[in-house]
Amino acid sequence: MANYELIFDLGSQYISAALKNDGFSDKIPSVVAYGGAEGHQIMAVGVDAIKLANTRGDVNLACPIYEGCVNDSEGAKALITTLLDRLVSRRLTAFSKCVVSCVSPCGMISSDKKNIEAIFLGLGAKSVSFVEAPIADSYALFDEFHARCGVIADIGRDCTDLAVVSDGQIVSGCTLYYAGKHLTDAIVDLIQQKYRIRLSYDDAEYLKLHCASLYPNDTTVVTVAGHNMQHNVRETVNVSSRELYDTLVEFAGKYVRVVQSLISSAPDNLSAMLRTEGVMLCGGGANLAGLDLYLQSQLGVPVRVAEQPDSVSIAGMIKK
Repeated sequence: MANYELIFDLGSQYISAALKNDGFSDKIPSVVAYGGAEGHQIMAVGVDAIKLANTRGDVNLACPIYEGCVNDSEGAKALITTLLDRLVSRRLTAFSKCVVSCVSPCGMISSDKKNIEAIFLGLGAKSVSFVEAPIADSYALFDEFHARCGVIADIGRDCTDLAVVSDGQIVSGCTLYYAGKHLTDAIVDLIQQKYRIRLSYDDAEYLKLHCASLYPNDTTVVTVAGHNMQHNVRETVNVSSRELYDTLVEFAGKYVRVVQSLISSAPDNLSAMLRTEGVMLCGGGANLAGLDLYLQSQLGVPVRVAEQPDSVSIAGMIKK
């Protein structure tokens, strides 16, 4: 039987995978539930892990992927195995017929790649190769926007890849360990400082998704509940988009400075093309309301958001 190519994107929020030969893709939350007598037994993964943790007090959730790297090999292996089951169990008779292409951050070092490679080879894969995220993204984004080059901004949960891509290569780029999680943490700090109410991470994430906006005239108001640090009680507070605006501007400003540097340091002929093609946003962080227009106003170049920003890397690798 001919080789089959499996594509994996190991994110800290979701692990995504696809079987390139038929284009079928799937993803699961990057969460593992641990329990048992000593708390080290894997009880469930993905959605099942979250459900189990909500119904049992003796289960702890862990995230085996952080900043694109595996920090818990056994947990990562359980997640990958679950996805493999869903992807290939009825399509292939042997994982040994599969070659694995894994999307990785620009800044991933060789030892982290070897760790991931060892997991896949240990599961029986024939070979493992790595494709940097901006390259994988460019296959889908350049097709969607009919571009020849551009600045790719892939904003994930805990890291962001920013790169100038042209002719299928990264001309210049970097991985910033500053992404969606850091904005959520900043919202937690803001609400605590202003209202003396401590939000859980999930409540702050809800606020980010439903209230945070870089549209200066956004009048959205969202009610959230947290722990009043002064009176030690549960308390609700109404938070407006305007209250979060300055925090979002500070967050986006870091990207503005890096993109400006990438464009200005590109060779003259490419720099001119970049000012025409502009910036293409993907990753979960690209869903932040008004981010594209804010970046465009600050950079003076077109900024466009992928139609399905959360799945661009996988879609690009399928197109490759």
